[in-house]
Amino acid sequence: MTLEEILLNAIQSNATDIHIEQTKEHIQVSLRHLGQVSPLTKLDASNTLINRVKMRSNLDLSETRRTQEGQFTFSHQQLDTFVRVSIIATVKGEKVALRLLPEKRRFDLGKIGMQPSLLKSLKHSLDMGNGLILACGATGAGKSTTLYSCLNYLSKRGNKTLFTIEDPVEHEIPNVYQCEPNPNIGQHPTTLLKSLLRQDPDVIMVGEIRDAETANLALTAALTGHLVLATLHTNSALDAVYRCHNWNVDFFSFVSSVRLIIHQNMSYQKDSQHALFTAIAPTWRDTLPPDYQTLVSSPKFWCVYNKSNIHSDGDALV
Repeated sequence: MTLEEILLNAIQSNATDIHIEQTKEHIQVSLRHLGQVSPLTKLDASNTLINRVKMRSNLDLSETRRTQEGQFTFSHQQLDTFVRVSIIATVKGEKVALRLLPEKRRFDLGKIGMQPSLLKSLKHSLDMGNGLILACGATGAGKSTTLYSCLNYLSKRGNKTLFTIEDPVEHEIPNVYQCEPNPNIGQHPTTLLKSLLRQDPDVIMVGEIRDAETANLALTAALTGHLVLATLHTNSALDAVYRCHNWNVDFFSFVSSVRLIIHQNMSYQKDSQHALFTAIAPTWRDTLPPDYQTLVSSPKFWCVYNKSNIHSDGDALV
């Protein structure tokens, strides 16, 4: 099978990832579909599939020891699929992972499967025009789709300037200024974020908060009249609070700016998948919690949205 045939097969079967493993005996190609990895085909060890991936991604063909990352777009029948490429070296040979991101015609906030009570709270937080909204979860949980839908909701109004920092940009959205970091020229996410704050932004989306410096800059932006949307890899909504605590993020900046923390994971059924959402929203107004420990141990400070569309004050924290 050629690279193009593998990509087409994966897209038609709604796979999310393609795994290519090089060994001395063969090249194993597998697909991830509905959360499960299954073999697709074995190719001869002399096959040039991995080099073909490198060529499409503008990567170094001769490099087989260092990690390489790239991207390309695969087009078929007027539908573009963005392909994110990661290549690492293993003791057996090179290992390639391709993340497939099909072009989405629409990002509709009302159609991502969010329960009505949480959707109402999210729209209210977006309409406030300032503060921090976090989307948390594992890789593949749909965090980016949620934030893209938020951007689409805001861009329809046409009266705000919207910026993103993404590594890489997965989908292009009209009326949104989307930027990619480029470490090779010193253009790191934090550098971009500092620059965007001088671009008269109303809304800034940070593709992923990975460190304390980015977290503190995001909070600074949220405290100075901007709406900041960001993703964070955590196992629950409350874990986002623990993460900020571990990063020594200024507590009063956090509690003064956070508007909503959403956590989502993907539920896989026999022939479909859908996102499950939980969330916590602050209940404090004029009187702020005294410290992180109190914040994470006292349910009264949070309004909890669970998967059964019920929300209440003082529920068990998710």
